[in-house]
Amino acid sequence: DFSHIFKEEIEMSLQVEKLEKNMAKLTIEVPAEEVEKAIQKAYLKQRGKLSVPGFRKGKVPRQMIEKMYGVEIFYNDAADELLPEAYSKAYDECGLDIVSQPSIDIVQLEKGKSFIFTAEVALKPEVTLGEYKGLTVEKTVVEVTEEEVEAKLVEEQQKNARTINVEDRAVANGDEVILDFEGFVNGV
Repeated sequence: DFSHIFKEEIEMSLQVEKLEKNMAKLTIEVPAEEVEKAIQKAYLKQRGKLSVPGFRKGKVPRQMIEKMYGVEIFYNDAADELLPEAYSKAYDECGLDIVSQPSIDIVQLEKGKSFIFTAEVALKPEVTLGEYKGLTVEKTVVEVTEEEVEAKLVEEQQKNARTINVEDRAVANGDEVILDFEGFVNGV
């Protein structure tokens, strides 16, 4: 018997509503039996942490804990148990191209009732193409002159040029010169 290896798939029903601006709202309903299983699981997980006079820790009956702390005590853990699996199943079943994390809103979570929540999601935008067959585009032909090619080559050469110190000749055009200079106007 390998039943302990394969997790039982959660029961749920799904409604999909398309909203504007590429959004959709999934309304997911998980039956009351699944809610009961999740609450029981939450109780088994928490019972060791809760103490009630007259009972040893971990031995307090669920009804007693619910009476003392309120039936809602296990709701958060039950929601944490149900939500990921139910949303994952809804995601697979809805057939939508979802591109965002869901914005979750819990509508109903009560003992003995089904668990209902909504997940608002962004969808991949649908693109509608206009008429594109038979369109013609004018081809632009660009002529490049020898002078433009030469100018570009010189520009690239200058970008990659090294500076070499030359002291044995007069200054020539294109040289970079470092000089000390003193200027006077009317002896000042």
